[in-house]
Amino acid sequence: MFQIVKRNPLAAVMAVLMHVAIIAFMVVGVDWLEKPKPIKSTVEVVQAKVIDQAKVDAEVAKLKEAEKKKESEVEAKRRKEEKRLAELKKKQEQEKKRLTDLEKKRKAEENKRKTETKKKAEAEKKRKAAAKKKAEAEKKRKAELEKKRKAEAKKKAAAEKKRKAELEKKRKAEAERKRKAEAEKKRQAAEQKAREDALAAQLEGERLASERDRYIVMITDKLERNWLRPTTVNECLKAMMRVRLIPGGGVAAVNITRGSGNGAFDRSAEQAIYKADPLPVPTGAGFEAFRDFNIEFKPDCN
Repeated sequence: MFQIVKRNPLAAVMAVLMHVAIIAFMVVGVDWLEKPKPIKSTVEVVQAKVIDQAKVDAEVAKLKEAEKKKESEVEAKRRKEEKRLAELKKKQEQEKKRLTDLEKKRKAEENKRKTETKKKAEAEKKRKAAAKKKAEAEKKRKAELEKKRKAEAKKKAAAEKKRKAELEKKRKAEAERKRKAEAEKKRQAAEQKAREDALAAQLEGERLASERDRYIVMITDKLERNWLRPTTVNECLKAMMRVRLIPGGGVAAVNITRGSGNGAFDRSAEQAIYKADPLPVPTGAGFEAFRDFNIEFKPDCN
């Protein structure tokens, strides 16, 4: 529909005006034979307006002008497009010519390259043949040198093996001599040390025994001074006591290991030990002989 309006704007305007007039007549209900009588009605009456012909003509002229302007624009666009297509065709022809020239140049270069490649291939073939011949000669020369080198190396290896065997034999003999000498030296040193250790142990034993006897005398003397014998006991009795000391001579415990058969006698001996606390004892390693020892209580009797 819009395309029809654009092509015939005047006819479209006239058709619109005719439809408006017909609708107006139908609504108003004009009777040309009788005088119009006023009709009382609650329906609102549509008032038709008279169309101004000048405005219609102006609108039609405006539409024509717009149509003419549009046709001018379309024509301008068409001419512009024709010009663009002509330029594009010209460029395409130029590009086609350029591609044709490039193809000719490429083919010429390709033919030249093939010719050069063929020449290079022939030269390379000759070079390889010469290199192969030279390599074979070099290989033969190296094989002869290698054969000679291996023979000399084998001879040298045999001589070196013999020399090393002799050296190894001498080394083993020297090592065995040194081993025996070292073993003898160690044996003599061990024997000497054993003799020295035995002598030292003997001397230490004698010293400890002497020291032990001295402290036993001191302990016995102190116990005698602190022993209060029961006066009611006249017979010769004996009691064996086990004494445990701490470093410094403190009495840790006293046990009767063999009683005398007389309780008063045994208790007096036990009390004497506790009363004599601390007992005189040596320090250091000599104390171990008095850490736990037995002592016999017996009065002098005939």
